[in-house]
Amino acid sequence: MSDLYSLVYVSTATRLLAMEDIGRLLEKARQRNLDQDVTGVLLYSDGNFMQCLEGPAARLASVYDTIKSDSLHFGIIDLVREPIKSREFSEWSMAFRVAGALGASSPTHQDELLSQRLSLSDEPMSLSRGLLAKFWSRGRTSVVPNLIELSKNQTKRAHPDSVSPRRTS
Repeated sequence: MSDLYSLVYVSTATRLLAMEDIGRLLEKARQRNLDQDVTGVLLYSDGNFMQCLEGPAARLASVYDTIKSDSLHFGIIDLVREPIKSREFSEWSMAFRVAGALGASSPTHQDELLSQRLSLSDEPMSLSRGLLAKFWSRGRTSVVPNLIELSKNQTKRAHPDSVSPRRTS
């Protein structure tokens, strides 16, 4: 079994960030992730973050501890922690996108790359990729109401025999 894990979380920025702030954040994150063999994607929309990180368990835990202690955000909610067979974002030490109004984004050149990565139709949709795709296309407000439903669907697909038995009277 592989020692690779995926982690997805959401959080809220302590203030709205300018592109310069995000640039500094990314510079530090990319170097740290390269040093720790962690890959992933960071999405930012209207003061909210969603990030997917993937890598060896111990290194991923170390990077995540650093992220959790960063005063740039609060209200961190873990959405997914799961072992994975392969990385979704192996080519990126940290991809990034700022979602704007009506799906516009910055930097625009990453739209196509990220869109292709999140919508791979020939691969089953992982829970992580499903959450990222919803956040990316519609922002965090569309993710929260759908978390429970998406999680239920993933559980049913992953464990088809784990359906609760019907009660008989």
